[in-house]
Amino acid sequence: MKKKRLFLLFLLPALFLCSLLVCLYVLIEFTGITVSPPGSGKDRPASYDVRGEKRDTDAIQRRWPKGARREHHRPRVAIIIDDLGNHHDLDLSLIKLDLPLSLAILPSAPFTDVVVQEATRRGREIILHQPMEPKDYPCVKPGPGALLLSMNEREIREILDKNLRQVFGARGINNHMGSSFTENREKISLVLRELKRRGLFFIDSRTTKGTVALDQAKKMGLPAAQRTVFLDNTPDPVAISNQINHLIRVARQSGTAIGIGHPYCQTIEILAQQQNRLRREVDIVPVSELVR
Repeated sequence: MKKKRLFLLFLLPALFLCSLLVCLYVLIEFTGITVSPPGSGKDRPASYDVRGEKRDTDAIQRRWPKGARREHHRPRVAIIIDDLGNHHDLDLSLIKLDLPLSLAILPSAPFTDVVVQEATRRGREIILHQPMEPKDYPCVKPGPGALLLSMNEREIREILDKNLRQVFGARGINNHMGSSFTENREKISLVLRELKRRGLFFIDSRTTKGTVALDQAKKMGLPAAQRTVFLDNTPDPVAISNQINHLIRVARQSGTAIGIGHPYCQTIEILAQQQNRLRREVDIVPVSELVR
């Protein structure tokens, strides 16, 4: 009798332990729960690192803010189209291109109002293409609304005000001609001071190597930039394509580049042909994004 009791004393705990093991096996097998040692990395929640320690997710977010891009920025290119307002059909054809061109519109031109209205309707960036005195003046005339070296500060401010009213919505200006005016630090400073007062930017078209406009703008703290490449000084399709290639190369080397074109049939043709390539290789942006 004593032997039976002793046998039962060992048997019952063994049966209980076996029952626990069977239950544990069934639980693991049929519920998909896995048991892994710390550090194995198997089925660990995303908030733990490979050592089984909790990640500092706040530190990760500080290093990479929400929405931040980890890859290098693509080169950025702005293309300004000068001399708009004189050619109705050509001007509107440029506005219709599927590119965020910056449109430099002349004041007091035959189609200034039409171009401003259409550019505004299509959400294109507008800048005033401000005529300025060239070196060969008066043999070479910059056109109506020009700023001349003979003008005083009041006259310059009045002309700028009149021109900006015509080219309504302009976010900045660039110079039309102006090889003489942009070399004169005193006169160009009057223009830049007025632009700063109005919250506008300046793009130096660089119609002369002796220009001081960009240097003076930076000294005054005015957002400004300068032209990198003229796209169509030679209005030939091959030459324009070569200049676009040059524009892209400069942008890749420097990060940004600004090209200036004109409402020529050849320029429209090449831009239309290459607009997909341009968007593929660089970011085409309004010129206001490149001023600093």
